Amino acid sequence: MIRDTLGPVTPPTTKGLRSMVLPDGRAVETLCPENTRIAYDEIFGERIYELFGIELADGATVFDVGANVGLAVLWVGDRIGRGTVHAFEPIPATFAALERNVGRHPHLDVRLHHAGAADRDGTATFTFYPRTSTSSSMYPDDSPEAHAESTRFILADMQRRLGSGFALLPGWVTRSCAEAVRRFYQRSQAVTCRLVRLSDVIHDEGIEHIDLLKLDVEGAEFDALKGIDDADWPRIGQVIVEVHEGREACVRMERLLSDRGFATTAWQQAPNVFARHWLVYARRPADRSIASVVSS
Repeated sequence: MIRDTLGPVTPPTTKGLRSMVLPDGRAVETLCPENTRIAYDEIFGERIYELFGIELADGATVFDVGANVGLAVLWVGDRIGRGTVHAFEPIPATFAALERNVGRHPHLDVRLHHAGAADRDGTATFTFYPRTSTSSSMYPDDSPEAHAESTRFILADMQRRLGSGFALLPGWVTRSCAEAVRRFYQRSQAVTCRLVRLSDVIHDEGIEHIDLLKLDVEGAEFDALKGIDDADWPRIGQVIVEVHEGREACVRMERLLSDRGFATTAWQQAPNVFARHWLVYARRPADRSIASVVSS
């Protein structure tokens, strides 16, 4: 079952959506196939949501906050035979792709929330990047450090594509090409999106337990977690959160989760490219709510 539980501020639109076939043969809708391919490689190739003891069992309830076009929902459906996923996505065009894609696992009860997670109800202006939708954010990062990270990623991708031929190109050529590519993908537009507190959704939906809270909200992670009341934290068994502001923010996130009873592990997926980006994995050592683990 698929259910949209929140009315949108700006209606979803299918304008700009394109069909693509994933490496596993499944067809999905997306705004930017290259961006979706990268996300697919992370989730299904590197299996970044299965590291450091993260487990799911049949009947699990998952909060996918920052769902983008729904690849993590597909991942949940591959892992368990039945369960409930609450998928949150604020950007109208991206939400339209999510809405089309999440029906790929009809045994899941997918509940769509056209909203971003925050510490308050209301609205906010988001920066939407149609050509790299996973970077869309309430707090866009236009710092020199962010530019440098993007450039390193593009140069690494150019080297992967060109192989030994990359070394034959003058440095000024590769740098100029990388800057042109960066500017192309970073073209943006402002959209007004709805915000919701996660605790309000927990109460409105009558949720007793969240087996996994996956949070990827491009710099708004601390705001989103402030929207969880102290009384609701014991309902959450596992957390995966992407932290975007460097080692200090990562330590702060680990402390926040440790104070709420979790054992944490911090990991950098690509430290040579995205030096400020971390993933924090958190599990409750005494949590026994996950009885039967589905193996890979």
